[in-house]
Amino acid sequence: IARIRRLIGAEIEVVGLEEVEELAMLADIERQAERMITAFEGLSAVAQPEPLSPAWRTLASQLTEIDGAFRAHLAEALAEEAREVRETADEVREQIFGHQILALIAVLVALATAVAGLYSIQFTLKTRMEALLGGIRSLAEGDLNRRIGLRGRDELTEIGATFDMMAERIQTETLRLSDQNTALEEAVGERTERLERLLSEARRTEASRRQMLSDVSHELRTPLTIIQGEADIALRSRQADVESYREALSRTRDAAIHTARLVDDLLFVARTAEGRVRLKLDRIDLVALLREASQHARANVHLEFSVERAEVRADPHRLSQVLTILLENAVHYGGTEVVLRLDQALSGWRIAVMDDGPGMSDDEKAHAFERFFRGSDAARRYGEGSGLGLPVALSIVEAHGGSMALEDRDGGGLAASLTLPTRPRLKAVQ
Repeated sequence: IARIRRLIGAEIEVVGLEEVEELAMLADIERQAERMITAFEGLSAVAQPEPLSPAWRTLASQLTEIDGAFRAHLAEALAEEAREVRETADEVREQIFGHQILALIAVLVALATAVAGLYSIQFTLKTRMEALLGGIRSLAEGDLNRRIGLRGRDELTEIGATFDMMAERIQTETLRLSDQNTALEEAVGERTERLERLLSEARRTEASRRQMLSDVSHELRTPLTIIQGEADIALRSRQADVESYREALSRTRDAAIHTARLVDDLLFVARTAEGRVRLKLDRIDLVALLREASQHARANVHLEFSVERAEVRADPHRLSQVLTILLENAVHYGGTEVVLRLDQALSGWRIAVMDDGPGMSDDEKAHAFERFFRGSDAARRYGEGSGLGLPVALSIVEAHGGSMALEDRDGGGLAASLTLPTRPRLKAVQ
């Protein structure tokens, strides 16, 4: 009974208070056993002479009762234990089935996880490899703006980052080389344009030089022919008097003076082009200079001054030469009215010589400042000109730092204007 009680106690510790009823059953069996022992002890205390049959019958009855109770308790205990065994077996089977279900679910989950993982890995690898191959193809095709841009910490991400860095360096180097190439092309273009401009200028200079030599030869031929002719006539004449010789020498001198003037004008134009003009600068009043020039003109000149005094630092002899050229052109090639006007300009003074003649065409105005050029009206109306007047005037004005222009006059005619600064530019003269 003590051993069974310990076993029941251990079972209670394992399964809980469900086995407390077994302790009650064990206590009932223990009480019956104690009652049987008490009865047996009572029989043992009876004296020997007395007959034992009633006592033994009583003991037998009690043993039979106890045996029945024991059998009932044992049957009940066995039935209870069998029931517990069946319940335990059922629980074990249920647990085994549950574990099998859980194991099956775990296997299915593991398989699904493995398949999903493999698909994810395959998809990730495929995507990253396609990105890498796409970037490589784009770079091979010349698309330097393509970047892979992979994210992560694996080897493919490192390869993509290295590729992007390489593409960035290639793009930077390509842009730098492109900028250098563009700069080089611009420099080559500028140098080529400059060389073409210099070549064109050299050709124009050479053509101008040849034309000038031709024109100078043509212009010098006439006065030299006059000088030679007058000398031949004077030498061949045997009965010429002193007066005839004087006339011949006078015509020779006029031809020499014309030739010297022509040579001087040519030298002045050439020196101006080379920047070797020397001016005798002085403080002069343009109003007084214009009045004096109008008095020496071969026609009546109408003066229009917006100021009473206009001081400049210039060469009075050269400016008088310019005014004489412009006034003579206006008298010979213009009409009956000549106007000499002086106005104040932005940085100096503006002088205009205007006439009411037929004027000049746009093509003639464009070539008017070229050496030995003469317009159609000039060649027709005045045969003594050499075509050096306006080029010489332009050279003188530019030597003073000014500018000249030919414009159509309002109402008809031509207006030749020049602008002089208050002080000549130092780079214009030596």
